Amino acid sequence: MSNVIAQLEALAKAPPSDPTERLDIYNAAKKLVVASEDPFNTICRVNGSPMILTFAQVASDLGLFQKLTEASLPLSCASLADSSGADPLLLSRILRFLASNDMITETGEDTFMANGVTRTLARPGFRAGIAHTFLAIMPCLQATPQFLADTSYVNPTDVLHSPFQIAHKTDKPSYAWAMGQPKLMEGFNLWMTEQHQGQRTWLDVFDFAGHVGGSSVDTLVFVDVGGGIGQQCALIRNTFPQLPGRVVLQDQPFVLPHAIPTDGVEKQPFDFWTEQPLKGARIYYMRNILEDYPDDKAIAIVTNILPAMSSDSVLIIDEMVIPNRGASSRSTLQDMTMMTSLASTERTERQWDALLDRAGMRILQKTAYNIATGESIIVTVPK
Repeated sequence: MSNVIAQLEALAKAPPSDPTERLDIYNAAKKLVVASEDPFNTICRVNGSPMILTFAQVASDLGLFQKLTEASLPLSCASLADSSGADPLLLSRILRFLASNDMITETGEDTFMANGVTRTLARPGFRAGIAHTFLAIMPCLQATPQFLADTSYVNPTDVLHSPFQIAHKTDKPSYAWAMGQPKLMEGFNLWMTEQHQGQRTWLDVFDFAGHVGGSSVDTLVFVDVGGGIGQQCALIRNTFPQLPGRVVLQDQPFVLPHAIPTDGVEKQPFDFWTEQPLKGARIYYMRNILEDYPDDKAIAIVTNILPAMSSDSVLIIDEMVIPNRGASSRSTLQDMTMMTSLASTERTERQWDALLDRAGMRILQKTAYNIATGESIIVTVPK
């Protein structure tokens, strides 16, 4: 057993760089933790998870992760208290909690340094993710048990009646409410961008150049429906700088002014509850749109695109596809987020097949580009 422990400790100090190997080790390590923990560690892990998020938010507010990451040597509690303005006694308690949960490393009495987790949590996008989850999602989670009991444990499908409305004391759907929270939305956009920085994208599994081959300057090449601030349009133009043809970002008028400035991208105000006005595009694309809506509304969004499609058109749906069995914790966590904040769902492969069949679509390709999350493209055409 001592040899096994030594091997695990050595692996912890020098994990492999290959992402697939790291994921395999991570999943195996999770199983080992669950199999080896005693009941008291189990209940501590379950009960302590909200505290980890809470004090990650406090640490982020105090700039602790950034200060430790930027330091070349370990920092004392006294120096961190001085630079943050926090009470040294309070700060020492917070730092010990962070260290005991491996978010920072304790190097001596009241002395700490950054580790890999610290450096991750110091990144602006991940700090924004902590804040968004703490401020927008955690209140919904607190309201969920009573909401489900009050609704007889029926699957939520009404965007106007979900834990979100109770938690945030509003009668608006979450996306409408969020438009009145500019600081929260700024952080949310930063969080969304960070999550996909350096990750594989749908272009890694779809023959984009082959599908749009032969296009001219007048060809409607790519229409990003409900494309937000235009990350995907920018990705297309940056990946294929010599691509002829039109690339169009569509979204609500109040969203488009915040779009990323990108040469060669047109912006068009559009409400996807109405019929698609741009006809015959090679690719109509929707990313993380249908996850926000129950089946009947998702079908309505898809069918509004159908009349615009030509024989050369495809509709690419870029969404999470949860396996029918063996789902990852990252995908199910996202599913619970959708349920509690939007009364919607991340769909399983079988559910996607049924939804698109009802919408009058035939699936040409279904491929995951991020195995860990289940992020996938579903390439479709009308039946």
